[in-house]
Amino acid sequence: MLIGLSLLAVIMPAASWSGENPSGRASVINGDTLRVHDKVVGLHGIAAPSLKQDCLDASSRSYACGAASAQALAAQISTAIITCETRQPDQNGRILATCRKDGEDLSAWMVSQGHATADRHVSTAYVMDERRAWAKRRGLWAGAFDDPAPRRHAPSSAMQQFVAAQPDEGANEPSTTASVKR
Repeated sequence: MLIGLSLLAVIMPAASWSGENPSGRASVINGDTLRVHDKVVGLHGIAAPSLKQDCLDASSRSYACGAASAQALAAQISTAIITCETRQPDQNGRILATCRKDGEDLSAWMVSQGHATADRHVSTAYVMDERRAWAKRRGLWAGAFDDPAPRRHAPSSAMQQFVAAQPDEGANEPSTTASVKR
């Protein structure tokens, strides 16, 4: 009986968000998070810079890449009706969902334009979009930026940790290791 109640307690949070597919006009919270009606919805499979994050452009000048990412998403959505298909909750209490504007996957658009990166810890669905953005040096990939997704690199100061728009040796894809820009 106790095991059954414990299992029910684990399943209940999932039941509270499953089946909810938010739809309607959305407001942008940041480059990978929307508010659709009263639901906070994270775009599944991607990570965008935080709102206060600065990055370096192709000329090594600092710019507000987090704000630019959010503005790009807001411009893309505009006043359209957004439909979201819930996937899972995340550790921050957001519903992770695949959200679309007129059938276009907003996560794929954000990554393909270089405004966000593929979050490989959640999904590999957007890795090819990221590789194309990197190859064309779009958005974040034009310069250097603090990696918004949890990558396989040693922890260090967030102020010094940047993802360089350089391929791994012999690879035709973005680097997944951090380099220090000085």
